[in-house]
Amino acid sequence: MSYKSALPGMFAVPEALVDEHLKLAKELHLKVLLWILRRGEASGLESLAQWLGRPEGDLVDAAQFWIDKGLITIDNEQCTMNNEAEAKAPAQPVTAVPPPVELPPVRPTPAQVLTRTDEDSNLRLLFQEADAILKRTIGYEGQCMLLTLHDTYGLPPEVINMLLHYCAKNEKTGISYITAVGRDWGEQGIDTIEKAGAWITHLENSASLWSQLCRHAGRDIPKGRTREKLLLRWSGELGFGMDMICLAYDEMADNCSKLEFAYIDKVLEGWHAAGVKTPAQAQAAKEQFRARQARPAPGKPKQDAAAKRRPSFDLEAYERSTLQVPVFEE
Repeated sequence: MSYKSALPGMFAVPEALVDEHLKLAKELHLKVLLWILRRGEASGLESLAQWLGRPEGDLVDAAQFWIDKGLITIDNEQCTMNNEAEAKAPAQPVTAVPPPVELPPVRPTPAQVLTRTDEDSNLRLLFQEADAILKRTIGYEGQCMLLTLHDTYGLPPEVINMLLHYCAKNEKTGISYITAVGRDWGEQGIDTIEKAGAWITHLENSASLWSQLCRHAGRDIPKGRTREKLLLRWSGELGFGMDMICLAYDEMADNCSKLEFAYIDKVLEGWHAAGVKTPAQAQAAKEQFRARQARPAPGKPKQDAAAKRRPSFDLEAYERSTLQVPVFEE
């Protein structure tokens, strides 16, 4: 999906962003909106996702945040500024400037790393355990990574230890991957062992459900936090098993030209409200719906069985007419 603002060649920011939505908007929401405003005609969020080192699905969710708030709208697969937001935008053009560059955390020197471990026994123990958890010597690069997780993202050593175990279990032990996961944990406020344990359970449940859904769909489905939250809600809050979630996916695939998680959500919400919990009940509900659709409107006389069997036209008259030579008017 490509995104564009309604003010090509200008870098205008709607007043509603500050007046109504600044308090609830998160950092990634603001980055995506500024990117859309700055780029004007944009080919998509792929380049921004690569630049920020974030999954593209997260950026799609951030764009959806502004769609839900009414600042941008989708029209024919294009994302544009809402007309009302456009009216509030400044009339005079603003000099275009490149998006700000997010500087990486300052790397400590080897001497500073040694000083930190001398001062903090918990960090020193973490450095020692990291080699065993990741099954390799982390070296200076790994030590800088651990200090970044601790000093920049605010994760205590015991939480970092759990994060390393989680990454190692998933066989993803690269420095950049661990750093990205740690940044996400920091943004989620995961700063205790209890929070880390609950979050790991959440991630594992989400990964299992997502794997089953992709296997049923026969393709890899791009992830996003909104989609993952919906999947966990269907399984947890609504209490549906994967058989019902996959059945709702099939309903969506039969009626939509593209992947629509909102449609799946609507199907499952309807089933939940109707007390439908099994595929057999879902099939019965569908047949009942079709039967209701086939009933005549109120006041319309009901046809008897013989009338239903009679054709809607006179077959004998049609056959007689085919034997006559047609006469055309001049």
